[in-house]
Amino acid sequence: RIRPFSSNEGKTLMGRRKRRQEENDDTVEREYFAKRQDSGPSEPPPKSSTGEEGESTSIEHSDKNVNNNQDDADNQQIERMREKKRLKKLRQKEKKLAAQTAQVDDIASKEQQARDQESQESARKKQKMLERTIPENKKFVTARMGVRYCDIVVGKGPVIQDRKKIRCKYVLRAKNKKGKILDSSGNFGFRVGKGEVIVGWDIGLSQMRQGGVRHIIVPPEAVVVRQTDWRTQC
Repeated sequence: RIRPFSSNEGKTLMGRRKRRQEENDDTVEREYFAKRQDSGPSEPPPKSSTGEEGESTSIEHSDKNVNNNQDDADNQQIERMREKKRLKKLRQKEKKLAAQTAQVDDIASKEQQARDQESQESARKKQKMLERTIPENKKFVTARMGVRYCDIVVGKGPVIQDRKKIRCKYVLRAKNKKGKILDSSGNFGFRVGKGEVIVGWDIGLSQMRQGGVRHIIVPPEAVVVRQTDWRTQC
């Protein structure tokens, strides 16, 4: 009865067959003896013309010793050739493995770059959406001097403290959210409540958390210029 091999059994048989082929590989011996034949046969030692039995026996022993020495030399040379071939295969495997590793690292690096670009693009799109967001009037909080503000994104960091220095991004527009951009900065630093910015900004930043985005409307009473619309991200 014939039973088909499974994939694991097939791999095991292939591995055993390959090991047997490597163990029975006589290519090194054939190459070595082929080179010896190409270089020409060695001349046998001259034989004595005397018919005495003692001299004939000594010559036979001498021939055996020469043959044994030649066999030992052949075996040593074959072993050296085998070792050289084994080291060559090992170097080839290491080179192939290094190339595969470099290829995998290159693919991983490209994938990471693609993910980073996608993340940056997503962040830019999110920021543009936030900039286009117009809060409802009912969500605004009215503070002193007529300053109004609304949190578009509530930060997860600590609350901004008075008299402490902060760094923020802002866009200053005239009249309303869609008004002309008068000023902007991506890294502006000042101390809150120290009069380093307009009063309306100090008032509008009250209780804001780090990492948040806030829409601030500053009336003329809280600034020396005409009514402006501040959008702040801290």
